[in-house]
Formats: sequence, structure tokens, C-alpha cells
Amino acid sequence: MEWWSQVAGFRFRIVGTPEPLRTPVQDPLHGGHYAYRVQGFLLEATPLLLIEVFAPSQPLYPLAERACQLLLHCYELARTRLGLDHPLQYDRLLRVFLSREGQAGGEQQANLLYLYRVSESLPPAEWLRELTHEYGHFILPPINSFKEPEAWANGDLGERLFGLWLLEAYEANQIGSEGVMGVERSALVRYVQRKVQPLIDRMACEGLSQARWRSRRREGYEEYLALALYAERVYGAERLGRAMRIAGGVEPDDFLKGLRESLLEVPHLRVNLLRNPIWLLLPGGTRRWRAPTNTRLTPDPKRPDWLLCHSRQPTLLLQQENA
Repeated sequence: MEWWSQVAGFRFRIVGTPEPLRTPVQDPLHGGHYAYRVQGFLLEATPLLLIEVFAPSQPLYPLAERACQLLLHCYELARTRLGLDHPLQYDRLLRVFLSREGQAGGEQQANLLYLYRVSESLPPAEWLRELTHEYGHFILPPINSFKEPEAWANGDLGERLFGLWLLEAYEANQIGSEGVMGVERSALVRYVQRKVQPLIDRMACEGLSQARWRSRRREGYEEYLALALYAERVYGAERLGRAMRIAGGVEPDDFLKGLRESLLEVPHLRVNLLRNPIWLLLPGGTRRWRAPTNTRLTPDPKRPDWLLCHSRQPTLLLQQENA
């Protein structure tokens, strides 16, 4: 079987066969044997092997094909929107093992990604959630130090970002249900409405809560997710990706510093106004940013970098005074 696609300038090819390998592959972490393999290539001048998905039995082979297709779509989204790539230290190769053993869930170590207790009866939405979550741990820069629900938040951010972007690709007819593990559009819509949109809306309505931000429990974890998702919707994925790349550390404050620096890098900042009024993170406050005449920016005395923006426009182009 070969499948190929070209979206946004990227060309991929998936290669595999439902016949077993002559020599099963032994996984490096647990020593399990996998007789079925699907490979995903990026078609550059020299084809580059990006993803390998291994299955222990033939009934799981079709799911390995779908998983490879999904992860190639996620790779494309991360690279084109955030400017991220697979680490060079692993030759840009991600290896995925679909295991029938262990406790249900996923795990990522180095360039190894495991899904445990998998079966053909696992709901498509759960396949999608687990794969995008663990892929987020692999490709997104880490943010650590949380006590719950887990220490590293980049997996959860990946799950929600990819869910949002895959829905947009689905609605633009760039992918079909086969590209998202068989999940229907209505299920993707419900996921975004339940897990993504409320966090974005809260940040737009309230701005950053210092009390939540300082917490290392669930409320702080979700405040980080809210800020990152809000930044992508308001300032665009390019600004979010730049913030991730220049954060310089794994603490939430490192990401916030990176986001501030990212916003200050451009002399003219385009913002999407998700509501009216909306809280905007604008480092330097009103002394630094000039808005169009039909827009009012009101600073918060306790949060000088957060301005309440009143405007009837869907987007604004803000100019730095000293740029």
C-alpha cells in the first residue's frame, strides 16, 4: 500500500503492507515484538523518513496506517504554523508502538511514542486524543513543574491545538475522516467546544489571572493552556510558535516571557478581536502601542501589560510607538 498527499506545499508518502515483516522489530523500551510496520515519508529532494508506526498483529495494521496519516498531518501543522520540526538528534524520526499490553494510556520517551492496551474497539475519538496528546509531548517545547493533572503540559496543549487545527482542515475539505482516525466532524466540533473554546473565551474575557498562573495545580495548568490557545487565536500561530522557540526554559514564566518578546518583535501587530471588549496582552501598555482612532485601549492598573480593548472591528493593526 502507498498513500500520498500534498497540502500547503508538503508532499508525503505512506508505505506499508498488511503482510508481516520477515524479522519483527523489537521495541527499545519494553522489548515487545512488532511484525507490522507503516512508514511515513516527507518527499523532499531526498525522501525523509519521519514516522514509523508498529503494530503487533494484523488486525491493528489498518489503525497503524491511520495513525501514520494523522501524525503526518500534525507534523505539517506544527511545521507550517509554529515553525517546529522533529528533533535533529533523532534524525527527525518518530517511532510509534501500538501495544496491546500495559495500562490503557500513552507514553512518550525521547523519539518513542507508545499507546497501551489498544484494540480495534477503541473509539476513534480516543485514538485521536491519545495520539495528538503524546505527539504534543514530542514536538512542542515542554512546559513543566505542574503537580496535576500531569507535570508536563505540552501534551495537553498539543491535543487541543491539533484538535482545533484538524477541525479547520476538515471544514476546509483538506482532510477527511480517514485523516483523523475516522472521527466525524461533529465529534471534532464537540471536542473544540468543550475543551478548547472555553479556555480561549475566559482569557479573552478576563485576561491572565495571577492567582491561577502561580498555582502548580490544575488551575495553573489550565491557565497556561488558556494563554497559549488564546495567543494562537488572537495573535496568530506564528507569534505563538516564536514564543515557544525563544522561551528559553520550561517554566510557565519562561513561556510568558517568550510571548512578550514575540509580540514586541514586530513593528505592527495584527490582533484578532474575539469579543468586544477584549483583554489584550500588549507589553509596554499604552505608552508603547498606538491603536486606530476608532479603538480605545484602557490599561489595568494592576496588570500594566493587559489592556481592555473596545472596538467594533474584527481585526486591528497595532503599531509600536518606538518601533
